[in-house]
Amino acid sequence: MGPGVHRSSGCGTVMTRGAERLTYEIRVRGALTDALVAALEPLGLHVEQTPSGPILVGAFRDQAELHGALQAMQDLGVELLEVRQKAAWT
Repeated sequence: MGPGVHRSSGCGTVMTRGAERLTYEIRVRGALTDALVAALEPLGLHVEQTPSGPILVGAFRDQAELHGALQAMQDLGVELLEVRQKAAWT
């Protein structure tokens, strides 16, 4: 294969250069303190409050970047309940 050619193994999505960022919703357990929200901002996450608890929303260029953010959240003591890709409804 030449440069710029990507082949899918059939095991998920292959990200290519110039691909748009995918938005993810991350549901967490419990309330988030102001200090914790401030610590999450550099990860590109913002908080949406819902009746069932906070949801962190962020856009990531690939799964490696998403996994890095999830690891940072774990290091901060955030308990994850659910991670899902936000549907792109138009």
